[in-house]
Amino acid sequence: MENNTQPIFDKNTVEFVTVAAEMCGFLERASRLKRREFVDTSLKLLPLLYLKASLLPECEQIDEFPPETFVTEADYEQLRVSVSALMGDRDDYLEVFLDDMMYSDTPIKQSISEGLADIYQALKDFICVYQLGLDRTMNDALAVVRDAFAEFWGQRLVNVMRALHEVKYSTPAEDEEDIEYEDTCTEDELYEGLDMGEDE
Repeated sequence: MENNTQPIFDKNTVEFVTVAAEMCGFLERASRLKRREFVDTSLKLLPLLYLKASLLPECEQIDEFPPETFVTEADYEQLRVSVSALMGDRDDYLEVFLDDMMYSDTPIKQSISEGLADIYQALKDFICVYQLGLDRTMNDALAVVRDAFAEFWGQRLVNVMRALHEVKYSTPAEDEEDIEYEDTCTEDELYEGLDMGEDE
């Protein structure tokens, strides 16, 4: 049993948990942010989240059934609507990295809000199970979120990053509703709580 639970205490797992919790909290506060602040912080958190997810240790699910989920359809929709309202007319973008593209001659419309809600759902379900502190369910939650990263939400993450990059660097200053915002999120704040030292 020790080999099955070891990944949940791995340094990279602990760091992923920290970044995932920070990302969830940030998305839950989206309605209180200005668009530019939201975009700038997203473009700092998302690459860090991708990095930490890509470093997760390998693990296999122990129990036959996946762990309990916590994010309801109402939770998902509330977050999606909140981000959509914040992004306004910049929420939609054209996407080509979709399985449906093989049947389409034109790009398919996607939204930043839906992509972030998908990421939130995967992370929040993982965090909620992890906080229960039960080794077997923690292990299975880690296996599920790691597999889902490879198969689904990792691609969502990079797609959303591309769209957010376009919003940040193509929006004329006069069109931004919060010109006076200053980017106050430092690198130290992003890494707060993470042990970024070298492995011993």
